[in-house]
Amino acid sequence: MDDEHGLRVWALIGTAAAARRAPVSVGNVCVACVDSLRVTGAGLSAVSGVPGMRLTPVHAEGRLGHDLLEAELTSGDGPCVDAVNDREPVLVADLHRQEAQARWPLFTALSQTARVRAVFAFPLLAGPDSVGVLVLCQDRPRMLEESEQLTARYFADAALLLLLNLVTVNGEGEALPAQTLTLGPEIHQATGVVAVQADCTVEEALIRLRAHALAADEPLTRVAQKVLAHTLRFSEQRS
Repeated sequence: MDDEHGLRVWALIGTAAAARRAPVSVGNVCVACVDSLRVTGAGLSAVSGVPGMRLTPVHAEGRLGHDLLEAELTSGDGPCVDAVNDREPVLVADLHRQEAQARWPLFTALSQTARVRAVFAFPLLAGPDSVGVLVLCQDRPRMLEESEQLTARYFADAALLLLLNLVTVNGEGEALPAQTLTLGPEIHQATGVVAVQADCTVEEALIRLRAHALAADEPLTRVAQKVLAHTLRFSEQRS
């Protein structure tokens, strides 16, 4: 990858930050992706160490980007998960195609409800590890051109540096942390609550939350909020 291309990407991120009058952050990466790559939405998730929760959303740009990350959270599968596990980009031109529906049945069902048609997931790689994923989405079928894929990889590299706090961005010699989560914190908290209520492991608690969300046709975040508001309870199942 050439330095000039990388500098152009950082310039786009800086422009997005200046327009928002905000420090450079992973959120600005998502904004710059939407503006420069002509996609409808973008999002970034980090690999979480919490058992049973593989990806934690960090930022979502646009309604479609938000809904895409919600579908990922609720289903527990999809292009983002595969990109992290396989450590390579997963590019899907049309989620309505049979091969996509067979590969990710839950994710495609939820994403179609959200009107997501194309998804492009780029893993954030730190040595042998995937530490997150940058995902772009479109409300119509399309494939990224090779030049756009290259630019997206540079955006993923920039997001990785910001996510790992390796870039000085506030002018005072201190690296800024990742921005406040736009999705996900309630799910971590609710998973712990359900684990206590149902006397089960955290992994099983997350499975129960997802099963309820799918059965009730509700986003996982909304189900988690009900648990935390004490309007939904998962009792221990005794034999």
